[in-house]
Amino acid sequence: MIGLFVSSLLFLQCISGQVLRAHIGKQPVFTYQPKDTSAVEGEAVELTCEAEGDPRPTILWLNNGRTIVPSSRYEFTKANSKLRIYPFQVDDVGSYSCKAENIHGKIEQNFKVNLAQLEKPIIVDAPMSKKANLGEQVALRCGAKGVPKPEISWYFEGIRMPRRNTKYQISDDDSEVVIEKATRHDAGVYACRAKNSIGFASAEATLSVDTTLTDKIDKIITNDTINQIAKQATDNVNRALASTKEANKKDKIDDPENLRQLFRFAANLKTVDLGKAREIYEESIRLIQGHIEKGLNLTQNNLAPNVSYEAVLPVPYIQTLMEKSGCQTGLVILDDCSNMCFHNKYRTYDGQCNNLEHPLWGAAQMGLLRLLPPRYENGFNTPVGWQKGRLYNGFPLPNARKVSQMLVSTSEITPNPHLSAMIMQWGQFVDHDLTLTATALTRHSYNDGAFCNRTCENLDPCFNIQLESDDPKLKNGPPGRLPCLEFERNGAVCGSGETSVIFQRVTYRDQMNILTSFLDGSAIYGNLEVQSLELRDLYSDHGLLRFDIVSEAQKPYLPFEKDSEMDCRRNFSEENPIRCFLAGDFRANEQLGLMSMHTIFLREHNRVAAKLLELNTNWDGETIFQETRKILGAMMQKITYDDWLPRFLGQTAFNELIGEYKGYDPNTNPSISNEFTIALRFAHTLINPVLFRFDKDFKPIKEGHIPLHKAFFAPERLLSEGGVDPLLRGLFAAPLKLTLQHQLVNNELTEKLFNRYHAVALDLPAFNIQRGRDHGLPAYMEYRKFCNLSVFNTWEEMASEIRNQSVLMKLKQLYGHPGNIDFWVGGILERPLSDSLMGPTFACVIADQFKRLRDGDRLWYENDGVFTKLQVQQIKKVSVAKIVCQNGDNIDKIQRNVFEYYGNSTSFYETCDSLPSINLNMWSHCCDNSCNILGPNESRKKRSLKSQKCTDGNGVIHQEGDQWDNECTQCKCMEGKVWCHVRKDCLNMDEDDSDEN
Repeated sequence: MIGLFVSSLLFLQCISGQVLRAHIGKQPVFTYQPKDTSAVEGEAVELTCEAEGDPRPTILWLNNGRTIVPSSRYEFTKANSKLRIYPFQVDDVGSYSCKAENIHGKIEQNFKVNLAQLEKPIIVDAPMSKKANLGEQVALRCGAKGVPKPEISWYFEGIRMPRRNTKYQISDDDSEVVIEKATRHDAGVYACRAKNSIGFASAEATLSVDTTLTDKIDKIITNDTINQIAKQATDNVNRALASTKEANKKDKIDDPENLRQLFRFAANLKTVDLGKAREIYEESIRLIQGHIEKGLNLTQNNLAPNVSYEAVLPVPYIQTLMEKSGCQTGLVILDDCSNMCFHNKYRTYDGQCNNLEHPLWGAAQMGLLRLLPPRYENGFNTPVGWQKGRLYNGFPLPNARKVSQMLVSTSEITPNPHLSAMIMQWGQFVDHDLTLTATALTRHSYNDGAFCNRTCENLDPCFNIQLESDDPKLKNGPPGRLPCLEFERNGAVCGSGETSVIFQRVTYRDQMNILTSFLDGSAIYGNLEVQSLELRDLYSDHGLLRFDIVSEAQKPYLPFEKDSEMDCRRNFSEENPIRCFLAGDFRANEQLGLMSMHTIFLREHNRVAAKLLELNTNWDGETIFQETRKILGAMMQKITYDDWLPRFLGQTAFNELIGEYKGYDPNTNPSISNEFTIALRFAHTLINPVLFRFDKDFKPIKEGHIPLHKAFFAPERLLSEGGVDPLLRGLFAAPLKLTLQHQLVNNELTEKLFNRYHAVALDLPAFNIQRGRDHGLPAYMEYRKFCNLSVFNTWEEMASEIRNQSVLMKLKQLYGHPGNIDFWVGGILERPLSDSLMGPTFACVIADQFKRLRDGDRLWYENDGVFTKLQVQQIKKVSVAKIVCQNGDNIDKIQRNVFEYYGNSTSFYETCDSLPSINLNMWSHCCDNSCNILGPNESRKKRSLKSQKCTDGNGVIHQEGDQWDNECTQCKCMEGKVWCHVRKDCLNMDEDDSDEN
C-alpha cells in the first residue's frame, strides 16, 4: 500500500514536470529590489525587498551593518519582505542591506536612505474649467509635488468634499474627482488644495452645466406644484403602509413570504418613520417626473439616458421636498454624550457616543457606508435590471433565479476535512449582531397600491424575480400563481451623513442598518433600551435575563414572545400553540442551530450575573446587568478575532489585512459597509443541507438528523426533541460544507427555503443577487479593482481564476461580459486563498470591515482602561467550547477549539473540566469609604426577602411554593423565581404531515 502511494506520488510529480525541482531546489532570486531613496524626518518610510526560491528564502534587513529587529518603530510584514519605519529619524539615515538566503545560496542588495530636503507644494497639473451637458460625466484633475509629498483635498464652493457617501468619486491618490452624472447642482467653483508640513498651494476651476432643459422645467414646476406633489407622495406612502398593516392583521400565514414579511415588519416598526421620509422623497421625484413629461416634448439630446429628475430641480424645490418628507430634519434622537460616568464604562444600547467626536459612527438606524459609489440605472435610486431590455456591455443582465439554478444551486455536497459546522453557525450569530438592513415599509406599490405578490412589474417597492415557464417553482406551486418570486426593495435613509449643508441634500439611495455596527452582544441584548428591558428580569434585581421555562437540567430556555403577532407555528398541528422565542435579535428563531446559540448565551449571561452578585453584594441589579453585558460582549470579540476569523478569513489574510491590535483609532469609522452585508453572505455556501443531531455517545438521536427546510422557525422541535445538546454536538462534531466552484449553495436553500404547506419556497442565492442590485452595488470587477487585484476584461483572462471550464461557460452564457458579473456571484466563485475559505475579493471587503470594527471601537475589550489587565487575561481564556460545556444540559466532552473538525473519532475530545475557565474573581470590587458596607449575610438576607414572591408573565403575584397551569406550561414559584415546563400534551406533533414529505 505504501509502495503504491509512493509510485502514485512520483507519477503525479512527473506529469507536472516538477520532479527535478522538488529534489534540486532553487537558490534565491530577487523579484523586487530596493533602490536609493529619501525620507522625511518624522514621516513614515516603507521599503520593499522581495525574493523567491525553493525553499522560500528568509529575508534579513540591516542598517549600517546592524541587523534590524522588530520594535515600536520598525514593523515587518509579508514574511519580512516589507519594512516600515515610523517615525523616520536622523539616526535612520545611511546604508541599508537586504539579504535573502536559503539552503542553496544567498543574495544581497545594498542601497541608501537619505534625509530628504523639504520643498513647499507646487501645483503642476491644475484643474481646468469645463462646460458640461446635463447627465454628462465630468472629471477634474489636480497634480502637485513637494517634500514631504503633499496631501491633496478638494473643495466645492468653499466646502471640503467628503471622500465617502457622496455622489462624487475621489481617486485613491486624491488626484482626480469624478462627477458621474452632472446636474444643475454641480455647477460652481471647484478647488484643489495641496498641503504638506511646510506650506500649501491651491488652484480653482469652474464647472458650468447647460441649463436649456432646466429653464424649461422651471416654467412648468412651481412652488405650488411642489407642495401638491409632496402631499400626494405622503398620501401614497401612508396608504400603502396602512394597507400592509391591515393585511398583516388579517392574513393567515400560509406562505413563506407572509411569514418572512410579518417577522421583519415587526422589527421594522421602530424604524418606520426613518425609512418613510426617504420613501416619500423618492415618490415625490417619481410624481414630478410624470408631471414634467406631460408638459415637455423632450428630444433625445435634452436629457442624458437614465438621469433622475432630481437632477433638474432647482435647489429651493429640493429643500422643500426634503422638509415636507422629513428628510431635512432627521428623526434620530441624539444623545448629547454628557453622562461620562456611564459612557466611560458602558456602551449605549444604540451605539451612540462610542466615538465622542463622531457620536453617530457605528450607531443603530444609520445609513450603511459605501466602499465604492453606487451603480443605479438612473444615477439616483433604480436598480440595474429595473428597465427590461437595457444592455450592459452589450448584454442584458441575467435573471437572478436563472443564475441560481444554472450556476449556484447544487444537490452534491463535499464535507470540509478540517473545519466544523460551528464555523457557519458562529458566523451567522456574529452577522446577526452586526447587520440588519431595514426592509421596505410596505408590500404595496406606492404608484397604484398593487400588492407585490399580485404583480410582476417593477413598481416601487416591488422588484420581483421573474420565473421562466419551465421553473419547478411554477410547476409545483399552487395553480394560478404569478410567474415571479415576490421581492421587496430594502428601505432607504435620507442624506449622506455629512455635516455640510451642501452635501446633506439627498443624492443617491442608501440603505439603513437597524443594528449597531459594533460587535457588542446586541443579538443578545437588543439595540434599543426598550428592547433590552423586555428581555430582563427586573423583579429580582439580580441583573438576570428573563425566561419562562427550563430544561430537564433546570437550565432556562429563551422566553416566549408574547406581545406581537409574530408566529412561528409549523404545520405539524393546527392546535400547536408554541410561540416564537424572544431574544435581542428577532431572527433568533430562524433555524434550530441559531436558537441553540441564543439559548446558551442567555444561560451564560445568567451564570456570569449570578457569580458577580455573589462577589459584589453591594451592586444593584443595573450594575450587575451592565457589567455582565460588557463581559459577554468582550467574550464575543475575543472568540471572533482570536478563534473564528483566523479560520474563516484565514490566518495569512488576517495577519496581512487586519493585523495585531494597536489601540483605539478615533479617526476610524466602524460603521458597516453596504458591500460587507453582501460579502458576508458568502457563508451561505458553507451551509449543510441537514442539521446534525447527536446524543451523548455522538450517535444520531432517535428523531434523526433534520433536513434544513424542516429546521426553519421550529422552536417546538427544540423543546420536544432533546433540547440544545443534540444540536450543539451536531455543530462541533460535524464537518462544514466545502465550497467548490461547482458545488456552491445546497438546494435546500434554493428550492425549499421557508417551505410550508402548499407554498412555493424562496431562493436564497437569487435573493442575494437581487439584493446586491437593489443596493446599487457595482459589478464584481469594480471590487477587484478596489482591492488592487487584476481585472478581467475577457473570458480568456478570467480562466485563470475560474479553472472549472463548465462553470466558466455558464458564466459566459449568463452574463455575456465579465464586467457584468454580480458582486456576490463573482465573490463566491473565486479560488480560496491559502488557509482561507474565500477568495481575495471577499477577503479584502470582509477584512476591511472587521479591522474597522475593532480599531474604531473605543470600548473594544483590549483597549486600555476598558478592562483591567488581569480581566483581559481572563477574557483571553474564553472559548466557545467552555461556554457550550457550562451551558449545555449534559455535554461533558468536546474538542478544545470547536471550529476544528477531527473526523468521526472522538479521541481528540477533552473533558469539559479540563478546559480553561474565566476567573470572575477579577471582577470583585471592594467598597470605598462612601459605600454602605453590608456583611454577606445581611446582603443575602435583604435580597432573599425581596425574592420570596414570584410574578408571572401576566403580572400575577404568587407566593413561594404556589403552582399553576397556563395554556401549555406548568409552573411553580420556588426561591423567588418562576420555574416552568412545557406540558407533554402540547408537544404531540404529527411527524408525517404531507408538506414535509
